[in-house]
Parts: sequence; C-alpha cells; structure tokens
Amino acid sequence: MGEVEYKEFKKLIRGGIPAVYRAKIWGECSGAFERKEPGYYSALLARHEGQESVFLGQIELDLHRTLPNNIFFGENGNGVEKLRRILVAYSWHNPSIGYCQGMNLIAATLLLTQSNEEDAFWTLVCILEHILPPDYYTGQLLVSQADQRVLKELVKEILPRLHEHFRKLGVDLGAVTFSWFLSIYTDCFPVETLFRVWDIFFLQGMITLFRVAIALLKVNEKKLLKCQTSASMYGYLKSMTFSTYQVDQLIKTAFVSLKPLIKRSVVQAKRDRHISQIKQEFGILEDAIETKPI
Repeated sequence: MGEVEYKEFKKLIRGGIPAVYRAKIWGECSGAFERKEPGYYSALLARHEGQESVFLGQIELDLHRTLPNNIFFGENGNGVEKLRRILVAYSWHNPSIGYCQGMNLIAATLLLTQSNEEDAFWTLVCILEHILPPDYYTGQLLVSQADQRVLKELVKEILPRLHEHFRKLGVDLGAVTFSWFLSIYTDCFPVETLFRVWDIFFLQGMITLFRVAIALLKVNEKKLLKCQTSASMYGYLKSMTFSTYQVDQLIKTAFVSLKPLIKRSVVQAKRDRHISQIKQEFGILEDAIETKPI
C-alpha cells in the first residue's frame, strides 16, 4: 500500500469500520490472518486435554465477571465456554505470559466480533505478542508501569493546569488509567466507542492508547478542574469513560488535534527512560525486559 492509499485508508478507519467488515479488517491489520496456523488451536487444546493450566484458577475467577450484562456472556449464553477455551489455550501457547487480568476482557471483545473462537485466539495472540510490547503482561508489569509514568509526563506537558490540579488534590492518575491501558479500554468504554477506538488501535498500534487517554482528559478538562476533592476527582475520572458516546469528537481530538503533540518517537524515548529507571529501582538487569517500537 502506497503512502497516498495508506492515508486514505487511515481516514476511512477513523470514520469507523462498518460492522460487517470489522472482523476481517481487524484480522488483516493485526496480522492474525498471516500468523494463523490452521488446526493449531484445536490441536493445542486436544494436546492438553485433561491437564490443568496453572493459570486456570485466576481465569475461572474472571470468567463470570466478564461482560456480565452481555447476553453472549450471560447465564444462558455460550460465550463463557468459548472464552475459557481461548484463555486456557493462550496460557498453554505462551506460558511466559500465561494469563493476566484484563486479558479476559480483550478476548471477550474479540469474541463479539470474530466469526469463530479460533480467529479470536489468533487476534489475541497478535495483540499480546506483536502490537503490545512483549513484556506488557509479564515482569511485574514493569513496561505497563513505565507507560503510566509516560502518560503522567504527557499530561504535565500538554495539560499543565490539569496536572497541577491533580497534584494539589493528591490524585494519582495511574490508579485509574493503569486499567485503561492494561485492558485496552475494554473495562471502561461503551462498546460502540470501544470498537471505534480498536479500529484505530489495530491500524496504528500502541500510540493509540496514549492519544486516546490524553484526549479523554482534554475533552473533560473543564469538568475535572471543577472537582475540589480527591474523592470527587477519582469518581469523575472513573465515571466519565462510561458516558463517552461522542466518539467522533474523541477521535478528532486524539488523532488530529493531539497528533503533533504525541509523537511515537517522543513516547518511545520516554518509555525507554522510565523502563531504565524502574529497572534501577527494582534492581533488575538491563536486558531483563524486552521492549519494541511504539
């Protein structure tokens, strides 16, 4: 795809992928269709039949609190069993990651769009092993912690009044935004908004999480500045995402207004610096954590 075609494709993606094409485009953009090995998923489950993954206990805890109000994952839906198989299969496929909270919501969201669980499995593989940094869910979540420090720096630079307001109230932004990143917004957005954000995430990758987070804060800045206690601030931060239905405004802010201010190279440099700092704090060897370009 040439530069002109890519720009036009990116513009179309930002406008929203029609539901009928979403699974196909997500599969293509994520690399899942290229990575997919026919028969591997079913063979993986069959090979470990009767065995119990060391991650099964945590998976079981999260299964029945995954999208409980969605009919597909409700008491009479068949989504729970599919979700269990995907998460257990992934724990066998990549035991270095295994399972981490947040993965259940990511896999469940894929099951809402993919035609079958094998396609959902391969898209999950590509999210966890190619789009996100390899160690995002491992190593005491150190890369994830580094990204929260990057986000705080970006808030200080782009939204200085809000940063200062957080500081005065003693608000730790990461206490709220950590789950935004770890779940790729699946734990906080209405599904229609989430799908639009994921449309862009599959095309543009990790930088999407940062631009959307800053856009959320910018769109809600006036109301956040009116919060006069830490309790009211935390309450608003946690509730504002659930009522984010003006997705066109959010996307325009994130990928047009903020694009010049949140560049991949800058975010990557900040991440690398914070990873090094965290390694020093925890006494971790310099080569113990792998990262990749954003």
